[in-house]
Amino acid sequence: MRLAALFIALLACHSDPQPIHPKPGDLPPLPPASGTPIGYLIDAQADLNLRPDQLTQLKDIDTSLAARDAEIDTQLRQIERPEEEEPLEAKDIKNGKKPPRHAYAPGAAVHSSADAQKLHKLRDRQDQDAVQKALALLDAAQVEKAKSILADHDVQVPGAPKKNDAPSAEDGQPVPGMEP
Repeated sequence: MRLAALFIALLACHSDPQPIHPKPGDLPPLPPASGTPIGYLIDAQADLNLRPDQLTQLKDIDTSLAARDAEIDTQLRQIERPEEEEPLEAKDIKNGKKPPRHAYAPGAAVHSSADAQKLHKLRDRQDQDAVQKALALLDAAQVEKAKSILADHDVQVPGAPKKNDAPSAEDGQPVPGMEP
């Protein structure tokens, strides 16, 4: 009985360690709350020093863009379905046949079509148009900060050079000091 009381007392005295609070820049940025490029600007309203009227107009653009993007995403999900796997028959399993190997990375089993590519381009155009409308609402100092925020999130900024996705000579090279 005495041992049980001591055990309960020890459990009551247990304290959880203090949570660790990351410093700014320690964690990767989260996606925008709305899922659109304009959401990044809304999420950074304090950094951009947005006026209430600007914030309202950005939210309107964001809501409209999110609805249009949702329509396209629905169509893309219908077009870009992964291929269905056919189950192995009992005789194949007895003969030692193994199921085919697949890459289960997101989008790896999806075969894109010309229609799907058109929808992707339409979505990108809509996003670019919305970004242009959003930047037109901002003051010059806010525009520069907004372009920086969008570029940090890999959003193509109108008027900026296109991001080059081609492989570079540095791809696959070890980080200095980390060579084997």
